[in-house]
Amino acid sequence: MTLKKWLTLHHLLIFLCIMTIPLLVYKGIGISQKLNALQTAERLFHEKLFVEAVDWYQKAQSNRMIRYKEELISSRLEELAPITAMKRDLENITDQASRANRKQDFDLLMDAYAKLQQVRSHYLAPEEPYSDYYRQMSNNFNISQAFTGYFKNFRTLFLEQMEQNLTSSSYNDESFKKNLLRIPAHLFGTEQEWLNELNATFQKYDDTKLTRMVAQGLIEPMLDNAASMLAEYKSVKFDGPWVISNVDNLMEALLNSDWDKSDYTAFAIHSRQYTSFASSVHSESRLLTYAKGKMDELMRNAKKSVANGNYQEAIDLYTAIGHYQDTKLEISATELAWTIAEPVRLLPALTDGSSYNHVVDGRDKFGSRAYVVATGQNNQLYFGRMNAEESVQVLTNHDLPSQDQIRTLSIDPILSTGHNPVIIIETASEARKARYDAFEVREDKIAQLYSIEADSLTIQPDNTIYAVNPVGDGEGQTAIFVRADDRYQFAGIKQEILDISADKISQYPDTLVRFTGTVIYSVSGETLVTGSNSLVLLRGDFSLPTGANVTVTGRSEQNAALNIDQQFIELIAEVLKEQSDGSTNELLSRLSGIIQIIIPVVEVDTIQQ
Repeated sequence: MTLKKWLTLHHLLIFLCIMTIPLLVYKGIGISQKLNALQTAERLFHEKLFVEAVDWYQKAQSNRMIRYKEELISSRLEELAPITAMKRDLENITDQASRANRKQDFDLLMDAYAKLQQVRSHYLAPEEPYSDYYRQMSNNFNISQAFTGYFKNFRTLFLEQMEQNLTSSSYNDESFKKNLLRIPAHLFGTEQEWLNELNATFQKYDDTKLTRMVAQGLIEPMLDNAASMLAEYKSVKFDGPWVISNVDNLMEALLNSDWDKSDYTAFAIHSRQYTSFASSVHSESRLLTYAKGKMDELMRNAKKSVANGNYQEAIDLYTAIGHYQDTKLEISATELAWTIAEPVRLLPALTDGSSYNHVVDGRDKFGSRAYVVATGQNNQLYFGRMNAEESVQVLTNHDLPSQDQIRTLSIDPILSTGHNPVIIIETASEARKARYDAFEVREDKIAQLYSIEADSLTIQPDNTIYAVNPVGDGEGQTAIFVRADDRYQFAGIKQEILDISADKISQYPDTLVRFTGTVIYSVSGETLVTGSNSLVLLRGDFSLPTGANVTVTGRSEQNAALNIDQQFIELIAEVLKEQSDGSTNELLSRLSGIIQIIIPVVEVDTIQQ
């Protein structure tokens, strides 16, 4: 081996020895610590300071620098296992509580507190041999002070959350209430002192919150929140009497304000909202009686308005009351009464917002419970009716020229029939004194019966129409119009009737005359009548009893020869024997000695007995 190699190896060995010195020192210290820990543990064990002894035995056991009396250490720890378990439990609890405080996890803290209570109740139970050791170990871990501090931190946090809710007017998260109630009361004085503090705090928060919601018009949300408050308090067996008291005060002021302003809709809405709230949580509330009494008063006022014909006022009241109770039937009945009283309401509102003109209405006629006829824009004719089942029908007609000036509108009693009223409209005319239009209301339409311009127009009992000086047929005379199917048509000229005695018929040939006479006989379409001093032969499709007094309208256009004999004279004498004015004798004297006489023949238009 060369010197160079020897020196290099020598130096390496020296270096390695030097490097082992710290390790030896470290190991020596560890050995010394273990020996010292075991010695201390044994001393404490024999002094019956088991809580401290457990700590030193555990230190000795965890020291692995040397294996020394491991069996003794294990046996001692086994003997002290209950205290070891107690220590382990408290270590875990304090660690969990500390983590809960750092993370602001209240549920985690409450879980730790529940575990602490369980451990405490176990070790502090009567006859428990380790109760003194538990107290000692609890003091060592500073359990009470730690938990008190943690709960105070959370108390401060929850109160800050409460103030933040009020500041921001945001109430979505109110878990702080229940959490404050979960905090052990004994940490803050007596249980009553803590309860008094919570009462004052919650009342301030609740009153402020509910009052602000009312000020913002959030009435139903306010009542819902109040109900939720009461339910939450009840769930944790906590009494919050201020909630109902404040709600009653707020709602009473609100209802009084609504009533004083005659805002009955708001009053009804707020009454219903309060009733819904109070019926389940405060059924004996005097405010319920107050609201019900006022709503009954409104119902009475609405009925009075209907009786007085103030239908819109009644409907407005019923509509307002409808926010408190169902008034659909009352509104429907009022609408019906109003429609019957003012049938024009059957018609739709005009598009230009104007009112109907020339309104004529009625009730219980033409198969209708109520009906109305009127004119609207551009002389459009409307007819509305409501039947017994309250079904409404509205018909229209556009036949009237829009430029015509309507003078009168009526329903004619002669032309109208059971279910078909006939509307007569008189308008201005440039050619004559007036224009007359008739419209018949049928099942599904309004049909025009006639449109006649004339100086006057009259409707006869037999439904014929006389038009004086009409435009067109019959101009300058009195024209007769009769109905043919669905329209009136010109039927001829009305002749003026001349009232004369039967003795003067021959003086007015081809003239419409009216006279009276007594029937001598009537046979085969011919009737012989006598006047004061003459005979007249009537022709027409009728038969009359002998001796009847008749009024005849007709026209004489020819004469006829009548043979006279004694039998005929006796017949006349028999028929006229009751006449005492002497005319009969004069007629009989005239006929005596005559074989044949020429008498006028009258074509009869009408004959009345």
